[in-house]
Amino acid sequence: MNPSSPRGRLRQALLCVGERGDVNEAGLSAAVTSALRELASEALGKRSRVELVTVGAEDRPWGRSLGLRLADYDVELPDVLLYADQSDLPPQVQKSFPTLSQEEWQAVLLVSKLIFMGLQSEPEPVSDVAGQHPQVTPRPPRSVAREQFCQALAAISERADLHQDELTARLRTALLTFASETPDNKDAAQRIAVLHSGKPRQGPRLCLSRSGVAFAKVVLSADGCPVPSCVLEEFPDLTQDEWNAVIHVTGMTLMAFETESARDAG
Repeated sequence: MNPSSPRGRLRQALLCVGERGDVNEAGLSAAVTSALRELASEALGKRSRVELVTVGAEDRPWGRSLGLRLADYDVELPDVLLYADQSDLPPQVQKSFPTLSQEEWQAVLLVSKLIFMGLQSEPEPVSDVAGQHPQVTPRPPRSVAREQFCQALAAISERADLHQDELTARLRTALLTFASETPDNKDAAQRIAVLHSGKPRQGPRLCLSRSGVAFAKVVLSADGCPVPSCVLEEFPDLTQDEWNAVIHVTGMTLMAFETESARDAG
């Protein structure tokens, strides 16, 4: 993948979020949001809501985690998708993909949630002074499981020497090692594949194993769907624009880990 393309820049910036070492959060956030906006402008035009998402940290009992979050609602994107993966298949998504099943829709959202979790930083010690964090914070290295998952994602666009079957096997194994082998995770892992799909056939990308439909296309087809009731139960003040932002950023993140066409790369 061309690292100077919007997809390449977004992928590289997202991978930096959880890397070891010191990080300037403001600079990292600017790099991620700039690449997000450029890619979203190409893919979504004026309807994009990715500006509602930022890179930020949250203090939790087990430490401070850096990742993608809604700027104003102050919630991490994986937390929103945690409840969204219980949602019913939206009618407009089924209209776009008539053979898509409820189980596949849930698998797309569950895997997207795990991707956001994989890209987050490892928990850092919480500062002794509540609410005060230095701009440059030393972070622990990614765990082996998290690093393997990130590398399996990156390999989709970077490892042209690997066959799609090997890319699929690596991703499935890394997902289950990182996320644990619960029944829903095991089911989701069997529903994913790295495939050359589309018309004309494109480079490898994350797809549904049964139909070959790209995850990014499924997610973006939900653009504008009403906020699912199961999400509103947990986040009652979440706006339609913020929900659209979650959908848009999820789609852009999935696109960042696709192999782009020569036209897009050029």
